[in-house]
Order: sequence, then structure tokens, then C-alpha cells
Amino acid sequence: MGKERSLEGFIGGIEKLPTLPGVAIKILEAVQREEVKIDEISDIISMDPPLSAKVLKLVNSSFYNLPTKITTVLHSIKMLGISTVKNIALSFSLVNNYQSTKSSGFDYTSFWKNSLVGAVAANLLTEKLNPELLDNAFFMGLLQNIGSLTFGHCMPSQYDLVLAEMETSNLEDQDAEACILGYNHQEIGEYLMKSWGLPETLYAPVGYHHNPENLASTQSSILALTRILHLSSLFIELFDDKSKGLNLWLINRNVEAYGFGDRIDVSQIAEEIHQQTRQVFPIFEIGLEDDADYAQIFKAAKEELSKLSAEMVNTLMAQKNEIKMLKQQVVRDSMTHLNNHQHFLNLLSQEVSRAERYKHPLSLIMADIDLFKAINDNFGHLAGDRVIKTVAGTLQQEIRDSDHVARYGGEEFAVILPDTQIQDAYIVAERIREAIESLRIKHEDNLIQFTMSFGMASFQIEEGSTPGELIKRADRALYQAKNQGRNQCCVFGKS
Repeated sequence: MGKERSLEGFIGGIEKLPTLPGVAIKILEAVQREEVKIDEISDIISMDPPLSAKVLKLVNSSFYNLPTKITTVLHSIKMLGISTVKNIALSFSLVNNYQSTKSSGFDYTSFWKNSLVGAVAANLLTEKLNPELLDNAFFMGLLQNIGSLTFGHCMPSQYDLVLAEMETSNLEDQDAEACILGYNHQEIGEYLMKSWGLPETLYAPVGYHHNPENLASTQSSILALTRILHLSSLFIELFDDKSKGLNLWLINRNVEAYGFGDRIDVSQIAEEIHQQTRQVFPIFEIGLEDDADYAQIFKAAKEELSKLSAEMVNTLMAQKNEIKMLKQQVVRDSMTHLNNHQHFLNLLSQEVSRAERYKHPLSLIMADIDLFKAINDNFGHLAGDRVIKTVAGTLQQEIRDSDHVARYGGEEFAVILPDTQIQDAYIVAERIREAIESLRIKHEDNLIQFTMSFGMASFQIEEGSTPGELIKRADRALYQAKNQGRNQCCVFGKS
């Protein structure tokens, strides 16, 4: 299934999903009409005096370096265009709307500082590389990590686990998010921006700004913006991460890989980021006290990089990749690459807590290969291993991306189905059963045919079910399916 479809179940479980402020909604509605009226956009912004004052302050700053002073919102639109002023207003309204809460370890001040660095970097890079795309650059850069804010704002306790994981394992934030929550901030940000009605030129780059190579779009403008946003994200990491020399090396490497080497000077970009952020931070009411000097950070990064040999850079990159691989080994079954038993238990515990908190349905399927010992005895253990791998692949094909499939142990598997009623879980299990039954595995001169039995149970909020009780119920239903002749699906509590 597509990413958007699979995210719906996860998004549905997020309480108080970030929404655009009322003034932002009015602005977007106005610009999406067939006939966009400058006066209407001006009036919407001007009706919010604090917002219009900030818009004019930024427009008149050295960030835009206009030749004459702008005194009205209407004048600013005529000078900079509807799209640019619209995005300035949207930027201010979002920053003002989502600030710190005391219940979370999520650092809102640091988040918005980094986001503004990303916005300035994206704007500078676009101005030099693709000036025809400049209208959306600042807003795109500001929103590149809006998915992280969504996690931190809407599910603070769960995101605290992500922050702890990043601290202990040195994983990148998107990898830690995917490990703990099942999705990363790129995916959430893209989905959220699309739901707000923002154009693909904004949401697609946000969805792939850490991995432009995975971008599906063939539009040259979207690819260009995604690469620019990737570089913007690397500048954020350069100014916020301990590995400054390695981060600078990554910026230089990607600048060359994207063919930008003869068009931009990384040192100049860094200096301009330093200058422009000091102009922008106060306008967005982000304090400069005790703020890092980005020029000095870049100087330190250059000195650190000069001391890194090619061999040392390769070693550091290998270490980062090894951390990812080791983390995968901790949560993945070595044969099938499905979630392993322990990670399955962790995922089930998280899903039970979410189902209990948000009063959402949750179902669990336990499945077992029928007469598996006979397969090993008749065809050998290599054949048995191949059967297990084939089952794993079939399970992955037949479920949603938002579901969790695991090798529970031996020839037994488990499937966690969030936001799924028991009757729908039965349909899923029956579909998998039929797919397994139709398989024919060629091994040496033999065609191996086999079946599976399935048991399922649902989380009962009113009974205060625990993860362990849910497993026991699904297991009992599985035993019932076995006792009744195998190759069938049974629901706990139904004969």
C-alpha cells in the first residue's frame, strides 16, 4: 500500500494534530481561488496587527535588502509578490502558534532556531542555484522538520523515548523515530503539509530531504528543491551537531555530487547564514543571548576537517553506518528480517498503550505453519528455512505498512493490526491463509505445498487487557484452529 494510505492509521491516533492558525487558513483559501486578489490577501494579513507588523519588519530588514521602505502589507505584496508575502505570514503564524509546553523534553526554542537556520540556508541556496523557485524556499526550509514538532507537541511521552534513543545510540533523529515510533519526521511532515493543502513543490521536498535519491517525482523543480533542502538540513546539523568536521565534509561532498560546486561557495553560504540569522531571529522573537556564533562554528568545522584524513572520514562514516546496522540487528530476526520476538513485545506494548489512551481498536494475529516438522523431515532443513522466508515475504506483502509483522519464534509468526476491529482482522488473516495455501515452493526436484493456521484476538479496553493477555487469547484461538483441522482462522471466544 502507498505511504499516504499506511500513515492514516498512525496519524489517526495522534491527539491534537497540528493545525494551521485561522489567519493562515484564510490566506491559503484566498490564494487557492481561481482569481487571486492582492487586496484580499493584504486585508487578511492586515487584520492581524501583530502579524502584519512582523511581516513588515522582516520585509524591511537586510534579509530582503529592498531599495525603499515598505509601509503597508499591500506595498510589500507588490514589491515581493503574493507567494513570498504569503509564506512570510504563514511562517510567523506557525512559529507563534507552536511554542513550548512544560510536559515534554522537546526543546521548542532549539527547534525553531534550527528551523530558521534551515529556512535561511534554503533561501540562500535557492537564490544562488534556482532563483525562479525562490518564492517558496524560506517557508519550505522552515517546515522541513515540522514532523519532529508534530511528534514532540502531540505525543511528548513517546517522543521522549526517541530523544533518549538518540542520546544512547547516536542514531540520526529520523532513524530513532522510525525505530521507536514506526515513522520518521519526513513522512509525517509530508503528510501533514499535504493535508493543509500546500503544493507538491513544498511537501515533496520535505518528505525526502534526508534522502533525495529516493524521491519518486520526475519534476525537475521538485528534485532541485529537494537537493537544496538536503543541503539546508546538513547546514542545520553542522551548526547543531558535535561532529562538525564530518558534517562539513558531507556538505562539500553533496555539493559536488549535485553539480553545484562551481555555483556556490560553502564558506560564503555559511557566513551569510550567520549574518542573516542574526537579523531574522529577533523578528521571530527568538533570543540571541548566549546564541552560538555560526561564523566561529564554521571556522572550527574547517579546522576540524583539515585534520581529518580521507581514511579517518571513511572510518567515521563506517561507524555511523555500523550503528544503524547494529540497531537493525537488535530489532530484526536474522533469517527473515522481520521484527524479532523482543521487538514485537515492545511494539505490542506501545500499541496497547496507544489503543487504551485513544480508545482505538487493536487486533493481534498469531499464525503457525502447519506440520512444519514434516517439511524438515521430508525435504531437509534448507527447505524448511526457505519455507519460513517465503512466509515472511508473503506476510509483508499482505499487510499495511502501518501494521507490524514479527517472527515470534520457530515457525510461528505474529501480526499487530493497529486501528483494526476483530472482524477486519479475520478478513486479513483469511486473505493471508489463502495466499499461503496457493504457494508452491520449488526445492530441488520437489514442489512443496503447505498451509498455516491463524488465531486472533482484539484488545478489550473495558477489561483492561495487557499485552500478555492479548497474546494468550490469540494463542488460544490459534490452538483452536489447529485442533479443528488446521488451515483455518479462528477468533478468540468464538466457536
